[in-house]
Amino acid sequence: MKAVLIGTGWRAHFYMRLSRMLPDILSIPAVLTRKKERAEEIEREGFRVFTDPDEALAVDHDAVIISSGKDGYYETLSRLHEGGERIVSETTLLSLSDEELDTVSSFSGLVMEQYQFTPLFSSVFEVLSSSGEKPDQLYLSGLHNHHSASIARRILASGHHMPEEISSITFPSRIVRTGTRKRLDRSGEVESYERNVRMMKLGGALFIHDFSSNQYHSYLMEKRFEIRCQDMIITERGVSTVDGSGYPVFTPFQFHRDDRVGNGTLALSHVSLGDRTVFVNPYYPLNMNDDEIAMAMMIELFDKGNDLYPFSEGVMDARIGKLL
Repeated sequence: MKAVLIGTGWRAHFYMRLSRMLPDILSIPAVLTRKKERAEEIEREGFRVFTDPDEALAVDHDAVIISSGKDGYYETLSRLHEGGERIVSETTLLSLSDEELDTVSSFSGLVMEQYQFTPLFSSVFEVLSSSGEKPDQLYLSGLHNHHSASIARRILASGHHMPEEISSITFPSRIVRTGTRKRLDRSGEVESYERNVRMMKLGGALFIHDFSSNQYHSYLMEKRFEIRCQDMIITERGVSTVDGSGYPVFTPFQFHRDDRVGNGTLALSHVSLGDRTVFVNPYYPLNMNDDEIAMAMMIELFDKGNDLYPFSEGVMDARIGKLL
């Protein structure tokens, strides 16, 4: 897929990295930015950069990726839709008003809600699909509002139902700081944060959303979840169930990684659960993180014509996300 990339922030760099690693899946013939200083930086990385939208969109392409943040997002999205562009959009829909969400829900394209395609959640959905179990309870801690909503709707098969019987609590607390967006923090500084817990019925099931304002950057507070079914419980660690004799059994997820770059990051080959393979990384042995694997899978499916996550789904996540 040849895509014009709008934006040069940290999320846009995911697409730039993917274009270098997987040029047969994604190429970026043009990057559009409003900041001239950023244009010079991106040019030094080997990309053709424009500050004029008309000039960028005049470059040969078959899709446009919006990764430019909230400012001017709705106007940019509307212009691309009116121009008949194939759109890949970051999940900025949460910032839109209800009226704007009504408008964009009919837009065609792809919303890059990649968490459900990451190795861990892909493994979870494989377990659920093969078991035939229908979860009736979900506890999810570690994802922002709309991301949490997308996972919950798929796990609980809630379709386009809005939540019912919502209750919530916001609890102020303190914890030692262990990380920032860029690095480990060993200062020992104690930081204040808020823990937001929302409990609701979603599609007839129980959904508990638990998120702390500093959770993404904490080495103490990791992503956690618990999916409860009649005969099985799935967590980020693995699957608990009972065997044929009625004994409880726990089987962990195993993430198989090969050291492909000396002492650097390990490349994931597959995920197993006992003697079963529940996820295979199609891009192994490339040195890709989980988000990059998921995003590449979505781009490849979208380019092949799969309507896997249209704007109507992203709008639903945003509507529920506003409640979380």
